[in-house]
Amino acid sequence: MAGRKNYAVNTDGRGLNVRKFPVQTAPVLRVLKDGEKIAVDNSKESPAGWKALLGEEGYVMAEFLK
Repeated sequence: MAGRKNYAVNTDGRGLNVRKFPVQTAPVLRVLKDGEKIAVDNSKESPAGWKALLGEEGYVMAEFLK
């Protein structure tokens, strides 16, 4: 699928919040574990610094993905 990209969460053990909207004040839907593999949907419009999750609701901060 075009626009799909796989990443691993890279937070030095803290975990990564999946937020309902791409802002730090949005409600947290769940927390991803450090090292967890995820897919993002690059075809969805997101503000700079945020990635939309593929196949589910939520956004994560791009700086914590590798």
